Amino acid sequence: MPDTMIARCMHWRLGQVLVLCALLLLVGCATARQTPDDIATLSCIEKLQLADIQVIGSDVRNASVAKVEEYPFLRANRNSVLMGQQVGAALDQDDEVLASELFADWVTQMRVLDRTARASEMRNLSVKPVVTVSEQEACANSLAGALQTDDFAQLSDAVFVPDDYLDFQRVSGLYPVTAFPAYFGYEAWKRDNLQTFTLSEDDLQESGDWLIYAPSGAGAKPANIKAVNISQDKFGRLLPTASELEALAQQYAPKLRIDTRSDSDLIGLPALQSRDARSEVDLSTPVMFYRLSHTYFGGEWVPQIVYSVWFPERPKVGFLDILAGHLDALIWRVTLNRDGVPIMADSIHGCGCYHMFFPTNGVKRLHAPEDDDIRETAETPAGFLESETLARPVLWIDDTSHYLLAVTQADTQGERSSAIPVVLQPEQHLTSLPLADGTGYASLYDKDGFIPGTDRLERFILWPMGIARPGAMRQWGRHATAFVGRRHFDDPVMLGRYFGFPAPD
Repeated sequence: MPDTMIARCMHWRLGQVLVLCALLLLVGCATARQTPDDIATLSCIEKLQLADIQVIGSDVRNASVAKVEEYPFLRANRNSVLMGQQVGAALDQDDEVLASELFADWVTQMRVLDRTARASEMRNLSVKPVVTVSEQEACANSLAGALQTDDFAQLSDAVFVPDDYLDFQRVSGLYPVTAFPAYFGYEAWKRDNLQTFTLSEDDLQESGDWLIYAPSGAGAKPANIKAVNISQDKFGRLLPTASELEALAQQYAPKLRIDTRSDSDLIGLPALQSRDARSEVDLSTPVMFYRLSHTYFGGEWVPQIVYSVWFPERPKVGFLDILAGHLDALIWRVTLNRDGVPIMADSIHGCGCYHMFFPTNGVKRLHAPEDDDIRETAETPAGFLESETLARPVLWIDDTSHYLLAVTQADTQGERSSAIPVVLQPEQHLTSLPLADGTGYASLYDKDGFIPGTDRLERFILWPMGIARPGAMRQWGRHATAFVGRRHFDDPVMLGRYFGFPAPD
């Protein structure tokens, strides 16, 4: 990490600690002495700070996005950082009209992130919010609406998303040395597990006891939703309604073929019995979660639909299985062009591990710096696929490990009658699950973005790689995907580091 980045990270963490300490003192006074009339006299900034400290004190922080220091009405993700740079580029080119439009949409993007995170936090409180949700929303909108392009320099300095690698662990773990065993271990894993992508469908079919899952309604032809028919902001990012996003998710949702040997290979709905209970998976309701993301690829922002399914566990194989543990998840992401044609897919597990790429013939592999050393690079076990395959994919998933074994194209007729229907739900639901004991709501994730109780023994071996709690299931925005090197699943320029469009003839 460059010295300036280290300094900025240290400054960010110190600033957060100082603000936290000061506001913890304030919140005690506010909740103990102040009446609703007293709170009404606070400024909007003070109201939002008070609400945030109640969140911190209640351990219900939504860790998928970063707070923007001194702007409690905004939150940021890695896309926000790049969007801010694009606003700055427009200002540098003296394009005041474009810069003003981009700035407004940049602020809106961060306001939406804050609104979404704040909604789950308020819902997950076990007590009444000290500042009402409507007051928080009114204050946040008022403060965001007052920002102008003149505020860009100060705001852009505050928009910072720290990465998910811990440099002190890499230093203390002698990373330049210990990275080599991790590299050789991963190379061995690839040799042992990626050969299945070369098998025919007949060979795959004979190799397991497959249960077939298909999203509900997949038997009917889904609406042909294209990006050109959906509202966009000035960056070119899609702004779908909830129904439009659901239609998009339905259109590209993968079918699953899961080799099923025990209940641990069934998918279901993550659930919480009580606020302090360990999570479980309700197997009576097969669910596939979805979310919309964007990446910057080929010089423009393009949409991505991200899907995830959850298993009760990865069971032990043998006496000492460092990869086994509570809960498991597979994540599949498809990247679309402006016309809704898939150009790329990639996949990880819920821990961020096993990152694999599935490019189409419409893109080419670029040479990346990681190709020349031991850092993890873009693994393409299936080679280059047809866009039609990624438009109607079947994901073949192994028993026990839940490794992705192959990606094939769905039969439009053959699998409908035998498929188990899967309900599609927005992934945001996982940040505020109803408690079975009727006492309210809680997130599947803790305040640091991890699912409690999902740690693996591998953490005692892989900690020198600098990833916190390696093997544990984690929240969107917290997926570091390379043990050797640095890579984040939600990095908007990550795909463009490895792939690009061919030059026109």
